[in-house]
Amino acid sequence: MIFDLSRIAANNGWAMAFTGAILVMLGLSILALIISQLHKIIGFFERQAKGLPVEESKPAPVSHADLLNDLEATITLYQSLTAGMGERFDLAQLYRLAKKDQLPHPHLTLRTLRENGLLIAAGDGTFSWKNA
Repeated sequence: MIFDLSRIAANNGWAMAFTGAILVMLGLSILALIISQLHKIIGFFERQAKGLPVEESKPAPVSHADLLNDLEATITLYQSLTAGMGERFDLAQLYRLAKKDQLPHPHLTLRTLRENGLLIAAGDGTFSWKNA
């Protein structure tokens, strides 16, 4: 038996090899798509089993004013977040509270408050308000 490239070409070997490679890549792509969406599929069945509505509830859009342009409203809003933290508070904790309340751009807002001298470093990684 002689194995050479001409016999592969004569018996459609190249076409079969190319078709096989395409099928494998297509199968792997479909598998990757299924795996990437598996959390949605599982959530669908979990909600259905619990008797909850099948449609996903989307969070309501946040209707806050542009906090970076209205600095007084920003100060009032962020001071209300820190009311229960005491005179000195951790900036990371304030950031987490702002993210939890879905305030727009908390990182930029906190940076703006610091740059304008409204948030003052109190030492030991804590901060306080200028008028406090």
